[in-house]
Amino acid sequence: MRRRWWLPSLGAALWLAFFLGPAMSEWRLVLISADGDPALHWRIGHWMIEHRQILRTEQFSHTRLGAPLISKEWLGEVLYAAAGNALGWQGIVILGSALIATTLWLLYRLLRAEGAAALLATGLVLVAALACSHHWLARPHLFTHLLTVVFVWQLRAGKAWWLPLWMVLWVNLHGAFLTGFVLIGCFIAGSVLRRDWRKAGLLAGVLAACGAASLLNPNGWRLHLHILEFLRTPVVAQFANEFGSPDFHAGGMRGFTLLLLLLGVTLLWVRPRWKPVEVVLLAVWGYLALRQVRNVPIFTLVAVPILAEHLGAWLTAPRYRQWSANVERLDAGAGGWIVALAALALIPQTDILPSRFPVAAVKFLRAQPAAVCGEMFNDYGWGGYLLLALPERRVFVDGRNDFYGGPFMEEFNRCDRAQPGWEAVCEKYRVGWTILPVQHPLNQLLALRPEWPVVYADAVAVIRARATGSRRDQSDTSAVSRRASCD
Repeated sequence: MRRRWWLPSLGAALWLAFFLGPAMSEWRLVLISADGDPALHWRIGHWMIEHRQILRTEQFSHTRLGAPLISKEWLGEVLYAAAGNALGWQGIVILGSALIATTLWLLYRLLRAEGAAALLATGLVLVAALACSHHWLARPHLFTHLLTVVFVWQLRAGKAWWLPLWMVLWVNLHGAFLTGFVLIGCFIAGSVLRRDWRKAGLLAGVLAACGAASLLNPNGWRLHLHILEFLRTPVVAQFANEFGSPDFHAGGMRGFTLLLLLLGVTLLWVRPRWKPVEVVLLAVWGYLALRQVRNVPIFTLVAVPILAEHLGAWLTAPRYRQWSANVERLDAGAGGWIVALAALALIPQTDILPSRFPVAAVKFLRAQPAAVCGEMFNDYGWGGYLLLALPERRVFVDGRNDFYGGPFMEEFNRCDRAQPGWEAVCEKYRVGWTILPVQHPLNQLLALRPEWPVVYADAVAVIRARATGSRRDQSDTSAVSRRASCD
C-alpha cells in the first residue's frame, strides 16, 4: 500500500486526535473552567512576566499580603501566562492540549520502541488516555505527566544519567518533581531485590545527582521542605478533591477501573513472570493512586509499559498478528505534522464558563466599584478567577492552600461553613463584602442579618456588603485601609 507523504503516521494521528479532541470539543471548557487554578496560574505568571522577576512575596490576597512565598512552579506559570497573554483563553487551551497530546504520543513511542505491536500500543494508549482524562486541566501538573513518561522511558532503557538534566527542568515547572525521586527509588529497590548491586549503585548515584539538580530552583532546599510540610498537613489538602481517594462510582474513574481490570486479567490469565522492579512500581504507585486520585495518571503512565511488555509476549494468535500487521502499515509514514500544525487554525475561540464563575458579578463590580467597601470574602473555588478578572481587588483566599497554611485554612473553613466564630474571622480580616455562590452556607446565614444587604445577585453569585454603620470601632490604621480599598 503506497502512502501519501502528507498523511499522518499512526503516531502523528494519535497526537493530532489527542490534541484536537480536548481543544475543539466541549472538553476545552473543562480544561479552563473545572476550577479556578488555570486563571490563578495565568495571573501569577503574568505578574512575573510583567515585573521580570520571580514572585517571592504575596501580592494577591489581603489576608497574607507581603508574606514570604515559595514559587514552586514558576516556569510552568510563566509558560501558561505567555500562551494566555498571546491568545487569551484559547492560548491556554492550546498549551494544555499540546501537553496532553505530547504525553500520550511519547507513551506510544515508548511502547513501540520496546517492541509492542502498533495495535497493542494504540489500544493501551487509548486506555491510558481514558484513565488520565479526569485530570486533564490546564495547569502545570500536565508538565509532570509528560516528564513522568520521560523518566519511565529513560529508566527502562538504562539511560538514567540524562535524568538530572530533566530534573532541573521539572523542579521549575511543577511542584510534583518528587515523583521523579520516587520513580528512581522504585528502580533502585527492584535492583536490590534482584541483587544487582552494580545497577543499584549506579541508580543511587543518579538519585543523588537528581537531588543536587533539584536545588537549581529559585527557592533551593526550602522548596523541598515546603512541599513535604504541605503533604503532612491534612487540613490544607482537604480543600482539593484531587487529594482524596478515587470515587469508583464517578464517570471519570472508568479508565482507571478498566486499567485495573486489565492488570487483573494479565495476572490471572497471562500469568507473567513479574520482574521485581515491576512489582515495586505497581505496588507503590497503586497504593498512592488509591490514596490520592491525583496519582492515578502517574500510576497509569507507569503501569501501561509493564502491561504492554507482558501482553505483547502473550498475543501471538495468527489473527492478531494479521491485524497488527495491517496497523503497522499505517505507522510507516513520517508525515502528518503539517496537518497537525494546520489544525491550529481550527481551534474555536474559548472563554471561561459564565455558569461556573461570577462573570456577570465581576462586570458589576468593575462598573460600580463604590458598591462595596472594605476587604473581600470569596468562595475558595473562585479565588483564582477573581485574581485574573478583578485584579484591582485582593482576594481572601485562592487555590494556593499550601501557601496559606493550616492555621489560616482552619479560619477560612470556620467562616466558609458559617461555623461559630465566623464573625471574629471577618472582623480580624476587616471583611466588608462577600461574593459567594447563591446556595453558599454563609450566604444563607447573612440573609438573616439586616446589616448584610444584597447589592448584586444573579443565578450564579450573590454580593453582600456590610452596612457601614454596623461596623465595630476599629483602629485608625484599619479605617485608612478600608477607605483606601473603597477609593
